[in-house]
Amino acid sequence: MPETRTRAIVAAANAFLDTLDAAQREKVSFPFDPADKPVAAQFARQGGPGGPGGPGASGNRPPRGERPAGAEGGRRGGGPAGGPPEGRPNGGALPGFVGEQYGAAVWSNYPASDVPRPGLALGEMTADQRAAALHLLETVLSPEGFAKVRQIMGSDQVLHEGGTNYASGTDHYTLGLFGTPGTEDPWMVQFGAHHLGLNVVIKGAQGVATPTLTGAQPAVYTAPSGEEVRVLAGENDKAFALLDALDDTQRGKAILNYTVGDLVFGPGHSGETIVPEGLPASEMTAEQRALLLEVIREWAGILNADYAAPRMAEIEAGLDDTWFAWSGPVTHEPGRNGSSYYRIQGPRLIIEFSPQGVGGDPTMHVHTVYRDPTNDYGQGFTAP
Repeated sequence: MPETRTRAIVAAANAFLDTLDAAQREKVSFPFDPADKPVAAQFARQGGPGGPGGPGASGNRPPRGERPAGAEGGRRGGGPAGGPPEGRPNGGALPGFVGEQYGAAVWSNYPASDVPRPGLALGEMTADQRAAALHLLETVLSPEGFAKVRQIMGSDQVLHEGGTNYASGTDHYTLGLFGTPGTEDPWMVQFGAHHLGLNVVIKGAQGVATPTLTGAQPAVYTAPSGEEVRVLAGENDKAFALLDALDDTQRGKAILNYTVGDLVFGPGHSGETIVPEGLPASEMTAEQRALLLEVIREWAGILNADYAAPRMAEIEAGLDDTWFAWSGPVTHEPGRNGSSYYRIQGPRLIIEFSPQGVGGDPTMHVHTVYRDPTNDYGQGFTAP
């Protein structure tokens, strides 16, 4: 039952808080005001590879009610959206690193040295505190969603061990709690760093995980156990399965006649709209619609089943007005993600899957975004 799930999440949040000292509690706890609106902001790097969001740093907490240090109002900065700083041409001046602010919360794909996350980084926690933080995430998410998060973090750790000139690795993933964990008033769990941004707003028996950002670089890596891991494999393979199931006429509608090279609705683009493109689900067979829902479930199913089930129900109710658009190659190498962009857009849904050119091989670097235009940050059920 959703009410039981919420109580379990509240208990896990309070158990985590109980492991912290007063200074750590102050660093991890923030107000939550449902009247806040998401706004775009740009940030400048605040230090070296450790950055202000790194373990032991003191600059990753914004003053209450104020914009984090280094933030400037405005739209998307120069350089590839969401790409790491090595993508700057010719080592030029720092561009603005884009983020989206919702009250004291900050949502971005950039590393923590470029867009500081408010909260407490895993590297600042003891082993017991870290275990309690991960247990909270495990309670909030589905088993598949928690495994996805761990794979993304593992990918970033591999990137870190190869050497980066920005904050990378699992120690920089940061947890923030916004509002007071409870079963009545709304509150939010935010967790992320490079290639991950989770925003889970909870109010009573309701929980929403939009906006969420997932990604990976490298998308394929070898885990310490020796297992080969392909991050976001389901998001890739299920989309290709849907494309393969379309007939020639349907493909002609779904495949765009221009290249889409990056996220359209990433951080900083809350509330923006475009005319839907591609193939509407109303023109799909029952089998194709089922395949489309399986693609969508890769994002909606990140949350636990008690919160995900009503979300999938509302998405399915609006499926006739949901569109599938594709840009790029129509095949991919087995065991590797493809280099193709796709978008799923409906009345209460935006999903984008966007391979990135930064790093040289777009099959090894991907960004994705998941939004609900009517309920990002839970505003559909928390707004006064």
